[in-house]
Amino acid sequence: MSYTISDIAGAASVKLNQLDLVSNNIANATTPGYKTEHMMASVGDNVSDPTDNQVPRISASVYVDFSQGGLEETGNPLDVALQGRGFFEVETPAGPAYTRAGNFTINRDGTLMNKMGYPVMGESGRIRIDGEDIRISRDGVIEADGVDVATLKVVLFEDPNQLKRAADGLFVDSGRAGLKKADEKNVQPGYLEMSNASVMKEMVQMIDIQRSFELYQKAIQTVSEQDRLAVSRVGRLA
Repeated sequence: MSYTISDIAGAASVKLNQLDLVSNNIANATTPGYKTEHMMASVGDNVSDPTDNQVPRISASVYVDFSQGGLEETGNPLDVALQGRGFFEVETPAGPAYTRAGNFTINRDGTLMNKMGYPVMGESGRIRIDGEDIRISRDGVIEADGVDVATLKVVLFEDPNQLKRAADGLFVDSGRAGLKKADEKNVQPGYLEMSNASVMKEMVQMIDIQRSFELYQKAIQTVSEQDRLAVSRVGRLA
């Protein structure tokens, strides 16, 4: 089987995209609610007969790891984390979006907002809080000065892999993820769910990618040298 520089460059391009994912995972290792992205590669989907001389194609897809991140205690009454499945819903100019980051604040109007300034949704719409002593229960009920004012909206998805990553740690649903209301909530007040990125694992992957690039570089040099020798021999025969 004969590999060309184009074939090797295609494989290197896949590794370059993987490097971007790894770098982004490391950059967000301390971002609350961040979910890592990984690449899944397959080889040979264009080869019907493995005995022929056709070079197998490398195809790659990106997926999000929705596994639980560690919980970190903050003591802030407006910080909340979700234990297990589920997402908070926020209202963006483009429509509803979903997040695991529960580092909320209250704006001047008393509206509960996420870190990017999008309103956090309750079961009855936007959440407005008027009070000094604010408490959030494990079932998402928000209490201000001893009065229940709203309940955090928590949703589930039958297939979260159908969600699309948006900016600022948000996810959007095109209608294929199977949105449904969470019947039971496990809200952890005074905590934040941290990123599920493992810096150690990501660094190991980065080293592996670097070594792969070195192999691809050597392979390209070998193919180039073979092409140069072939051209020179043809010239002598002529």
